[in-house]
Amino acid sequence: MLGAREAEANGGDCNVKQTAYMLLVDDEEDLRMTLQETLEDASYHVTTAANAMRAREAMSQGKYDVAVLDIRLPDGSGIDLLQEFQAADPDMGIILMTGFSEVNTAVEAVRLGADDFLKKPFDLGELLLRIEELMKKRKLKQEHSTLKKKVAADSSAELLMGQCASICKIRETAKLLGDSDSTVLITGESGTGKEVLANLLHASGNRAGKPFVSINCGAIPEELLESELFGHVKGAFTGAVRARPGRFEVANGGTIFLDEIGDMSAKLQVKLLRVLQERCFEPVGSHQSIQVDVRVVAATHRDLEEEINEGRFREDLFYRLNVIPLQLPALRERGEDSLLLAEHFMALFNTKKKTSIRGFDDVSKQAFVHYQWPGNVRELQNLIERIATLKREGEVTLDDLPSRMLNEGQRAMQGFRIDIEEHDNLDFKGIVDEFESHLILSALKRCDWNKNQAAKFLSMNRTTLVEKIKKKGLVASVE
Repeated sequence: MLGAREAEANGGDCNVKQTAYMLLVDDEEDLRMTLQETLEDASYHVTTAANAMRAREAMSQGKYDVAVLDIRLPDGSGIDLLQEFQAADPDMGIILMTGFSEVNTAVEAVRLGADDFLKKPFDLGELLLRIEELMKKRKLKQEHSTLKKKVAADSSAELLMGQCASICKIRETAKLLGDSDSTVLITGESGTGKEVLANLLHASGNRAGKPFVSINCGAIPEELLESELFGHVKGAFTGAVRARPGRFEVANGGTIFLDEIGDMSAKLQVKLLRVLQERCFEPVGSHQSIQVDVRVVAATHRDLEEEINEGRFREDLFYRLNVIPLQLPALRERGEDSLLLAEHFMALFNTKKKTSIRGFDDVSKQAFVHYQWPGNVRELQNLIERIATLKREGEVTLDDLPSRMLNEGQRAMQGFRIDIEEHDNLDFKGIVDEFESHLILSALKRCDWNKNQAAKFLSMNRTTLVEKIKKKGLVASVE
């Protein structure tokens, strides 16, 4: 049946209305045949079952848009089927049929998740109307889900913004990998945005509406990390007063992001390898396996191949993780992306902190572009938050930047500022002379008043420097 449905969806006439697939479950043969004929006349594809066993078989062999279930069946209950079908396919619509004495049961079933119920006997037109309304609701829900996925993907892509070739390629690759279940290993220096990329991989695919669970394997002690990942049963260890699900179980159906995987102990590496191979695990203190459907994205700032050579990381686990490798570049390798990111974060913090910083002057822009950013994007974001918090308004200048971001000339300028607005006129020669004195004194202080070193530092002839010191009467300050 699935083959026919896929053929219709992929190869059929695009102008033909896509029909819905129905599962009809009722043990009364006459009613079942009448309902089947009515539904097929309305252009629905119908699969019928006379009991719960046949209904389960039909569910295992195909996918349905709507199930119409009788509550009373010879070998079970429609309520049981409702819960099983919901677990197997949360998107499937379910309508219950019930006798008069079972109305309260049907109302309870709706509370448990059934979409609707009909009390026997009912008008066939009423059934068609209820199904049509349910299909409209499903369509709206699917459109809303699609929109949410797009918004989530666009939002994640915005956080991985940049114009350099490597970032553009990574964004495109992430979109291509969205619907893939293949394990991804993200490498790169700390602060480059590995969790942002993992979020983009999740938000770009068919798991977008499901959980995204993140855990930093290097931030949790080994004795606690196993429980965090796989959960534990009551009494598994001292303090385990109740059972608790692990991150893998919480992420079922979605994505789990294992950050700093290179810091994981050898013992846990073995357990993780089994999860990747068999998609199952046992909680701490339990012998009962739990099966999960989870997409794994791992990340590390370490060189795992070097860790393998040093005996600190399992080679077989590396190959399980490294199915699709993605390398994030350091911010210093991304050219003017640092300025693009700075402007983006400033706009965010202006909104968040209700500040009104207009942007960056030309000199500070150059400082952003040429700084090495050892802490990468995380360092940049933290810096912009600090500037927004302290400055509040105006334009960012060198005075607002930490000295580590400036070259030697900019550091000298940072300590020598003139507010033109406070003066009616200026003595240009006097100001230049004062700045020259300030610069020479700064160089002498840096070089412990060694004139040879100071002259070399200032790219100046030693004789010229000595003459300027004498002429200006410069002396070392007493501290």
